[in-house]
Amino acid sequence: MIKKGLYALIALMLILIVVCVAAYYYFVRAPLPTLDGELQVKGMHAPVKVFRDRWGVPHIVAANEHDLFMAQGFVQAQDRLWQMETNRRVAAGRLSEAIGEKTLELDRLMRTLGVMRAAEMEVASYDAETLAVLQAFSDGVNAFLELKGGSLPLEFRLLGIDPEPWRPADSIAWAKMMALNGGRNWQEEMVRAMLVQKLGADRAGRLLDLNRPDNPSIIPEGVDLDALLPRGNPLQTAFAVPSGGASNNWTVHGSRTATGFPLLANDMHLAVGIPCIWYEMHLTGGKYDVAGLTLPGVPLVMAGHNRDIAWGITFGYTDCQDLYLEKLDPDQKDRYLYKGSWLDMVRIREPIRVKGLEDPVILDIRQTRHGVILSPFLPEDDPGGYALAFKWSGHESGDMVKVLKALNLAENWVQFKGAARQWTEPAVNLVYADKQGNIGYALGSRVPLRAGGHGRGPFEGWTGENEWVGYLAPDQKPAILNPPSGFAVTANNRVVGPDYPHYLSQDYMFGFRAARIAEVLLENPKMSTADMGKLQGDLKCLEADRFLAALEGFRGKGAGASDLLGRLKSWDRVLSPDSTGGAVYVVLFYRLLENTFRDEMGPLADRFFGRGFVPIGPLNLFVEHSRLILTELLHDPASVWFDDVNTPGREDLDDQLEKSLAETSAFLESTLGHDRSKWRWGALHQTRIEHALGKVKPLDRIFNLGPYEAGGHFSTVWQSAVMPGMDFNLNGWTASNRHIYDLEDWDRSLAAIVPGQSGMLGSPHYADQMEMWLRVGHHPLYFSREKVESEAEHVLTLNP
Repeated sequence: MIKKGLYALIALMLILIVVCVAAYYYFVRAPLPTLDGELQVKGMHAPVKVFRDRWGVPHIVAANEHDLFMAQGFVQAQDRLWQMETNRRVAAGRLSEAIGEKTLELDRLMRTLGVMRAAEMEVASYDAETLAVLQAFSDGVNAFLELKGGSLPLEFRLLGIDPEPWRPADSIAWAKMMALNGGRNWQEEMVRAMLVQKLGADRAGRLLDLNRPDNPSIIPEGVDLDALLPRGNPLQTAFAVPSGGASNNWTVHGSRTATGFPLLANDMHLAVGIPCIWYEMHLTGGKYDVAGLTLPGVPLVMAGHNRDIAWGITFGYTDCQDLYLEKLDPDQKDRYLYKGSWLDMVRIREPIRVKGLEDPVILDIRQTRHGVILSPFLPEDDPGGYALAFKWSGHESGDMVKVLKALNLAENWVQFKGAARQWTEPAVNLVYADKQGNIGYALGSRVPLRAGGHGRGPFEGWTGENEWVGYLAPDQKPAILNPPSGFAVTANNRVVGPDYPHYLSQDYMFGFRAARIAEVLLENPKMSTADMGKLQGDLKCLEADRFLAALEGFRGKGAGASDLLGRLKSWDRVLSPDSTGGAVYVVLFYRLLENTFRDEMGPLADRFFGRGFVPIGPLNLFVEHSRLILTELLHDPASVWFDDVNTPGREDLDDQLEKSLAETSAFLESTLGHDRSKWRWGALHQTRIEHALGKVKPLDRIFNLGPYEAGGHFSTVWQSAVMPGMDFNLNGWTASNRHIYDLEDWDRSLAAIVPGQSGMLGSPHYADQMEMWLRVGHHPLYFSREKVESEAEHVLTLNP
């Protein structure tokens, strides 16, 4: 009997092993892409070679442009199909079909914003040549779907869904989504308007340094602005793609490099997750020979280099969004007032299918002459009132595919500048370098022209005084060739000075990162690619210089406060993970923010500190504006802002510093322990690289990476954003890529994305760049045919 029982146990164990192995193969190994050999691909006109290097970067060599873009779609789908599916569902407001009611509010928001409607309208406006690029790309994705059949990535199996055929509008929808993400200053407009309501126009104006005759229109008394915003918690769903971010790029003239040729660096700061928002590719075919970063689901290269030029991008923060307060007809809520007349709103009916519900949820969208109504819909018996309308340049058709084609093919400054000036969305700063030794900068953006001369809303929609009257002519957009400094730097800082005759924006990042980059470039007159890479990981905090200068005369009353001050004053201002002074600085700064403003602002302080309004915008730029405002207030220790209105006495800066130091000490002791020598910024500031499905346990153990200790903060070159509050983990944006282009020899160019090229669980390239990213490393980005072929680890031929 014992022997039989033992045999049964062994048999059961073998069965379990076989089942586990079979499940692993079926769910993980079988969906992995074919990387070697030959595949028959319907629609190809001639064989296409796909060389993949050790980092999984595909170098596509095609005989013609149709096959090139078809292969691009095919190869992107091999590595990123689930990401492409998620992206188009987010943009179209169709997540709930796959996820269920958890994503319904996000779908409502995205349907209201109309990203897919705008994409379909734009595609309909394209000429045949432009549409051919999109169609070839779509055909490539669909050819991959046909070949794979039911052997789809694990995420499709877990959710029980199949992808629909890819359409050109799906590509443009994600490009539009990135535009929406990079140009969402309507949130900052709302924060300003709320501050005016809370504090009064004069006091808010002085606080914001906007006390000028052309201040925003004063919102009528009694309007509850918060109630007019879309419903939903900004952190409610893992599938909300966070908007905004920040980036660095700079280009250095050969007179200031070790080789005598220009160098160009670009690192874009966005929310990081699995997979990376970027996908590295090299496209060769027809007139094209271009390498760099692509967006999964979108053809061509967004930032990179061709044979003759290199370019990099950062968000330009042009004000291309406005909010209009619409006055509603008390008798018919579908009518609104405009210049003395009641106009009918346009109504758009959107059925949203929801997994688990038999009938679709019907969304009625209203639209005025200014844009879609963001506000929650009023009940039938509501007597009327106000609503917020959203106007955005991205709702109009643009020429982004045509512009990208021109950039990918540009051979010189004139062609590059011409393409950059036709760029529509998102607003970007483009830096440039070419093989002839030139460097430059150009703003790529549609710049709305307003009747009132500025975009500092929200505006009273019924007056007609702040209408858009067109866009700035391309030849009037800022651009410069070979600046006298020998370099051009952008870090989301102000584009032009006060002498520029046109309004661009009021919401930029302050120039701490740009100043630090310029400082390093000036210190080193012969920059190398290694120097450029080191600068991309720089953690020196110039903001801290201002903050600590204001504390110079402060001594502190207790031993604990004196100890913290001593650690701060001996700190080297470098926010490295092992920095004790850095941990004290970041916590103290936030406590001082709270103690300075919370007593008078109440819940509005969350918005003032940078918390966003909607799932796709969890941070607004007041996350940095408020820090700069506090830094300026430190020069006035007796400012009324330092008085706590909830106490009978009159507090000043010293009182708030004393309180904030005590709170900092208590927090660090409770979080990191009583041994102050072991306090480290990296212990507070950690990052987890998460997959959307990894938000659900136990899938987090399958999909997610980390935690990893990180350095930096908002004002460091390697930027790492945190949410307002006492959670100091890296849960905002940070460097999603790091690229350096060597104009002497393209094969010496360097690249990195986080965490890797593949979104496929089980792929060797799922996270093989993670450690590289943490140590600010790079991999080679080969370009010459000789190097591409000699360094290839896989070669796949796509045959007709």
